[in-house]
Amino acid sequence: MDNEAEVSTEAEAPVEKKETKSIVPARYAGKYKAGGSDALAEFINAQCKGKEGFEYEAFFELALKNGVSQEQVDKYKGQVAEKRHGSQGRARMTLRNMIATSVRKSGVAIGLDGSETPIEIAKATLSGAAAKAKASKAEAGDAAASEF
Repeated sequence: MDNEAEVSTEAEAPVEKKETKSIVPARYAGKYKAGGSDALAEFINAQCKGKEGFEYEAFFELALKNGVSQEQVDKYKGQVAEKRHGSQGRARMTLRNMIATSVRKSGVAIGLDGSETPIEIAKATLSGAAAKAKASKAEAGDAAASEF
């Protein structure tokens, strides 16, 4: 009879809530899944796709070919090698943004084989607090200019 009590107690135990290990807020997770879906993200994914998925060594080489400094690449390469929490996503996001800056200026992305692929990236627009700060700074500048 004691066995029955133990079994029913186990069945009534609360189910543990699954916790995500992602540093990306849930509302953005779908947007950035698999590195994104814009032209640059597709280029990067095609260049860095290996037999076992995304290859970070290829990504780091691609970043160097597209104008990211050796210092920055080494920084993120070290974090990924140490398997720090969130380091892979942080490396992909940050280095991708650095590659985007270079591609935005030149209009082309350099592939691992040295080939050039034309990619047009629109200039980033400010929103939220950054946009408000820029607007208030411009207003302050206009007010200061009108005093003279």
